[in-house]
Amino acid sequence: MKGPILGWDVGGANLKAARIEEGSQSAPKVLERPFPLWRERDGLPAILAGTADRLGGARNMAVTMTAELADCFATKREGVAFVLDAFRTAFPDVEPWVYGIDGRFRSAEAARQRPHQIAAANWRASATFVARTFPDALFLDVGSTTTDVIPIVAGRVAARGRTDPARLRTGELVYTGALRTPVCAIVRSVPLRGRPCRVAAEHFAVAADVHLWLGRIEQDDYTCETPDGRGRSRLEAGARIARMVCGDMEMLRPHDITAIAEHAARAQVRQIAGGIRQVMRRLGPAAPRVAVFAGQGTFLARSAAEAAGLSPRDMAEEVGAATARSAPAAAVAYLLAAMVDP
Repeated sequence: MKGPILGWDVGGANLKAARIEEGSQSAPKVLERPFPLWRERDGLPAILAGTADRLGGARNMAVTMTAELADCFATKREGVAFVLDAFRTAFPDVEPWVYGIDGRFRSAEAARQRPHQIAAANWRASATFVARTFPDALFLDVGSTTTDVIPIVAGRVAARGRTDPARLRTGELVYTGALRTPVCAIVRSVPLRGRPCRVAAEHFAVAADVHLWLGRIEQDDYTCETPDGRGRSRLEAGARIARMVCGDMEMLRPHDITAIAEHAARAQVRQIAGGIRQVMRRLGPAAPRVAVFAGQGTFLARSAAEAAGLSPRDMAEEVGAATARSAPAAAVAYLLAAMVDP
């Protein structure tokens, strides 16, 4: 593949892109931006074009996506077609290569014919890329919304699930993330002044509020929308957490908020560790003993890996922090670069 390559990971809530230069050993240029597709889907072509301009553009493009799951689409077939149409509108002179769950690249036209081979294939790209450096590892990618738990055994991706429903059943997809997960989807009750307290089944607070309050992310890392439309200060995050028990910052003290936040954070770790253990039980003696983690929630991945008895390794130490945060976009770019004839 001659010339620079732009790799794309088009999600329902975030857009990630990575540009690599032909023959370059330097780190890719990476750009990540929040984009709520379900609300602004007609703006996708402009966002794609603007992102490419900021990165320098390229005539070679590799695409993976999870955007097809957004509920603005009636089916995944519709979602895949919409994303491919957006690329055609944004880049009329470029024919992108689309990555599938079978580890193959397809032309955009071929991808339209087999949309379920294209839907939610980004995990496969990342794991295949990681396998080049870590031939026996459990790859943990904790993003803003979900967590991938992908086994790599003897240099090959050993995942059992392919579709999202299958991956949820196998433990290879855990629907919890570092930012967007509602607190009421993480816990049913929390400690409040020494006693359990049920939480409101409302979208009052999200994981970003929990981790901002606990100091595990910075304000600039809180890139998703806030549930109440207010700001992203620690105090405002605390107010949203207080509302989970139908309280406010006049009713609860800071240590009450901390107790609630720590309980929610521990629950996320248990959920991810549960997925890890399910995958390891299936693999038996072949199960890797090393966990390689990437994404926005590496602090959750590290804790879950340690809880499951695995040795943690940060992908950022190998490829840089920006590349690790946007692993699927960088991965499809590198995988396409390695293809002589996709």
